[in-house]
Amino acid sequence: MLKENLELKKELRFKDGKFKIAMFSDLHGCKESDKRLKRDLDAMIEYLKPDLVLFSGDMFHTRANLKTEEDVRTFLTYITEILETNNIPWADAFGNHESEGAFENERLLPIFMSYPNCLMKKNSDTERGHSNYMIPIKNTAGDKIIFNIWALDSGGTIDICDFAHPNYTESDVRMPRPTALYGGEGYDNPKYDQVSWYYKSSKELEAYCGEKVPSFMFFHIPLPEHRLVKFNQAETNMQGECREGIACCELNYGLFATALQRGDVKGIFVGHDHVNNFLGTYCGIQLAFNSALAYDEYNADDMRGCRVFELDESDPGNYKTYCVQAQDIVPDYRGKGE
Repeated sequence: MLKENLELKKELRFKDGKFKIAMFSDLHGCKESDKRLKRDLDAMIEYLKPDLVLFSGDMFHTRANLKTEEDVRTFLTYITEILETNNIPWADAFGNHESEGAFENERLLPIFMSYPNCLMKKNSDTERGHSNYMIPIKNTAGDKIIFNIWALDSGGTIDICDFAHPNYTESDVRMPRPTALYGGEGYDNPKYDQVSWYYKSSKELEAYCGEKVPSFMFFHIPLPEHRLVKFNQAETNMQGECREGIACCELNYGLFATALQRGDVKGIFVGHDHVNNFLGTYCGIQLAFNSALAYDEYNADDMRGCRVFELDESDPGNYKTYCVQAQDIVPDYRGKGE
């Protein structure tokens, strides 16, 4: 499993001791996307000049009208043009909407992987999800892995049972209880086999490198623990905006506790909630949101942007992360984007 995990289409290295990542979420593009979506994405990439771009799910949505493989390729080619043209590596962690169109994630993955700069890959050790993989980053010399990124497929609506649950149907995604335990919703989260894959892979990586490798996780749907930041703002030193409820999973599959046990994950970053971009620290792990870039779904003009990570080779686990808003970068931001 270690060999499979370490394989990358393109080797990633720090450059002169630095490495920058830009994370975008919830593009909610479609066959005829608002032109401002690509305008903003391109402008932010040109401004930030990242070494890696991550999409934390929902690159397109249910109404995207992408009915054929050619439709999917046309959209991906359009939206990733600046990345492919400039040879910038990129990857997506599937959200809850990509698979609700004409193609399930299992069929989407090879289409994504066919792009020269896409780092996504098929994981043979997980039964659930189709964007479970790791992205190791080496030092400037290229002889040692000093940082890692864990990508997970957080699913769509709750689908945990391996049997026909008598009180669980597609039309009623909530398990029966008077009040959801975590105040969450019927959205899903990474399952046991995915959590187990992370745990085993983390131990293998530590053994291979001779030490724990600092890392962060990214996926789409927030964990129940993300709600703890909102409701314990002083204790978690919450910073940023929270303009809507936390649409997390109402079941807890134990991913946060496993990351805490392993001690390598420094932060868990998600999207899904379009107008949240806050960050707080719980038990030493950062829990944060990335606001949406979408124009074809609900959003706020002053929230549209991305989350940036700046890593330093001398202390990669102590990275700097902050949000950048498109309105501060894009000329004539409130124009029509023609």
